Amino acid sequence: MILEKLQEIFRDILDDEKLVITEHTTRDDLEGWDSLGTVSIIAAVSEEFNIKIGINEIDMFKDVNSIVSLIKKKME
Repeated sequence: MILEKLQEIFRDILDDEKLVITEHTTRDDLEGWDSLGTVSIIAAVSEEFNIKIGINEIDMFKDVNSIVSLIKKKME
């Protein structure tokens, strides 16, 4: 469920309706997943999952697996 929602977020932010992500997808794998893309992804994830993401957690937004882990941790 989390991965499916993340995929929609990534498709929207990176403007690619055919984009498929996995937990192994990293920033290096996706064109457009740069610092501005990261900020947009953080905002969308915060809103979608109703969680707060601290400045010290931004480093976790380097791969999808880390984002999933952070979301799970915040939703506990």
